[in-house]
Amino acid sequence: MTASTAKNEAQPPPWKEDVAYGEHPLQKLDIFKPDGPGPFPFAMDIHAGGWQSGDKKYGHGSDNAKRLLDAGVALVFINYRFVEDANKDGLYPPIKGPFYDTRRALQFTRYHAKEWGLDPKRVALTGESAGCLNALWLALSPDMAKPTSPDPVERMSTRVTAVGIGGATTTIDPEQMREWVGPEFPGCGQIVGLPEFDFDAFLKKRPELEKYFDTLSPPRLLSKDAPPIYIYYSHDLNKPEKEKDQNFYIHSPAFGVGFQKLAREKGVECHIAWKNHPAEGFNGDMADFNIRHLTQKVT
Repeated sequence: MTASTAKNEAQPPPWKEDVAYGEHPLQKLDIFKPDGPGPFPFAMDIHAGGWQSGDKKYGHGSDNAKRLLDAGVALVFINYRFVEDANKDGLYPPIKGPFYDTRRALQFTRYHAKEWGLDPKRVALTGESAGCLNALWLALSPDMAKPTSPDPVERMSTRVTAVGIGGATTTIDPEQMREWVGPEFPGCGQIVGLPEFDFDAFLKKRPELEKYFDTLSPPRLLSKDAPPIYIYYSHDLNKPEKEKDQNFYIHSPAFGVGFQKLAREKGVECHIAWKNHPAEGFNGDMADFNIRHLTQKVT
């Protein structure tokens, strides 16, 4: 657990809890709001769990959440379908389930923003581990609003102001994973409906998966129109080899290093920090980053 997610038990209960943004039991969200009349900028928190488990309550009471609220930023914590649910719903690759639900949650919140005292024009994405990939996909995709949709929620923009996240896997391409992190990288097969740690099978499926990369993999989605990004990793990139375990490789700062290189080539503001290595060009953590871009101040 990073400093940004350390628990703070003084957090008040949600302003709204278990609001359904879709028909599936996991398509629910919670809202926390600062004191005052609003409208408040908001950050949408996307939980960890390898797209196979986890809950929106993971972020409740975190230091990250408290600091955002204290700075006048509302918080929207979301649950989303797991890859198993997406498989049942006929989505392939099943990572589309978590991705599409993240999009729907954002559009749903924007649709109700005026009613809820939120500012739909000032929105950041935050979260940890698996939730980071959802955030990057959503933030880097072209605006997915459907202006002529009969569903008014789908008419809402999907563009965001900033992305401040921690522990991100930054690609769904298994070849790129191994290129960036190394031959020890063990997992993420669940992205395409395989056992998580059957990486050989994941790599063998790459030829049939490549057609999805342009619309689903963050490095392929990078463009000069991307919002500013900050990614923090709790591991030290230079940790001694004998101390590196499975968790290290799944959350390796090398994911950030490889992604940042491509982002900068596209002219995208992208800051990467890891343990014992502060971000270049931004003096703060992911909470500070989101606060800066939503309120133009750092706490």
